[in-house]
Amino acid sequence: MADPSAHLPDRFLVASAELREKVAAETPIRFTDEGEPYLALPTPFERFYLGPERHSDLPFDVAMMSDIRVAGTIVGPPFPNTFLSAQKWLLRERGFAEKLFAGYADGLFRPTAADSNPFSVLRERKGDGEPDVYVGQVSCGFREGPGGMLKRPVREGIESWRKTGSVCEIGAALNFDYHGKGIASVATKVVFDFAVEQMGATEIHAQLLLKNPASARVWQKLGLVEDESLRTQITMPEVKGGQVETSCVYIWYLQ
Repeated sequence: MADPSAHLPDRFLVASAELREKVAAETPIRFTDEGEPYLALPTPFERFYLGPERHSDLPFDVAMMSDIRVAGTIVGPPFPNTFLSAQKWLLRERGFAEKLFAGYADGLFRPTAADSNPFSVLRERKGDGEPDVYVGQVSCGFREGPGGMLKRPVREGIESWRKTGSVCEIGAALNFDYHGKGIASVATKVVFDFAVEQMGATEIHAQLLLKNPASARVWQKLGLVEDESLRTQITMPEVKGGQVETSCVYIWYLQ
């Protein structure tokens, strides 16, 4: 099947210097000299940043999500990953970036016009002319339909601009070489803060497998707590072993 994302340029760029200046003044988003937007990670991880998915990311995306050491510890996506699946994901992510900045151009800042954070790809700057390294993905977006219903009513007096109709879901997957270095905790904090302070999230969920305590610690650092009533048994695909695993949901509520 032909690449449905073949028509997209490699990078999402914001051409208008005026818009870049306005966005940088109102949000934590920064821009490269070429106009590619990104979210920076704090010290001592300042060489890492989160940006929109690039077409050139696809081989690395497929390779990471086809590594059983990574995919075997998370719920979804398809395993092994395929280029077609990654291409469709790129189309989705590029659409969110376009919607976000179209909203900014119209003066829509809080909440963001896009229902998903397009700054999902974590990269490491190497410098000295070396290309940036694909590290992984941190996704965050509002869930539609019955599954996106809030588990707890929002408190009285909440800011009127916040989105109170659905749950925001967050998840992360990093290349195995970057596991255990503290990067996931910092990157998810940046995305979490964007969801709360810019997207207007009032309830954030993270789904994980009980056998993955490292992931649980990442979410606990952000203040998410497991709702044990939401534990379910799921059968993993045969390509992941076919065993029955316990799925957990960690939740953060705006206080």
